Amino acid sequence: MRSPGATRWIFLRHGESVANAAGWFSGWEDVALTPTGEAQARRAAEELQDVEIGRCLVSDLRRAGCTARLALGDRRVPLHTLPELRERHVGVLQRVHIAECTADGRRDRFLAPWDACPPGGESRATAVRRALAILRHWDDGTPTLVVGHGTVLRGIISLFDAIAPDGLHALPPTGNAAPMLRIGPLPRG
Repeated sequence: MRSPGATRWIFLRHGESVANAAGWFSGWEDVALTPTGEAQARRAAEELQDVEIGRCLVSDLRRAGCTARLALGDRRVPLHTLPELRERHVGVLQRVHIAECTADGRRDRFLAPWDACPPGGESRATAVRRALAILRHWDDGTPTLVVGHGTVLRGIISLFDAIAPDGLHALPPTGNAAPMLRIGPLPRG
């Protein structure tokens, strides 16, 4: 039996999606990967080839599922699809162009602050806490690949790295299909 709290977490944002390429917020919209996104996921498989992975936890949105399957390659590890790992629900901003939301201030008002909530959506804090709650169930020391989405994974990583939640929006975006390793107990959200 492995020890709780000593889990090796490998966080991986999905590869480039059609929404990423087109420059709009996808949120819970179930969009596919682009060919570039598929290639990014295959490169992640190469980067992870010597990394022990005992299981994979993945969002139920297809861009994450496709990334997970490509990043795992030929490995035979249990893959668990968890809706709690979904991206933040951006409500009325879903399918709205990022440049438009940035120009008119909606991004700063509804998406950047930790506790801000776009109409019909959820706050960054809510999305990160949702994901952390399900990950705690799996925190048993097994080396775990978590494939999900930029906002949620960046929030979790920032908590691991003791970055203040309201400073999170100033960090660079989480790269597509770029593995991020953290070891230890999950942070409190």
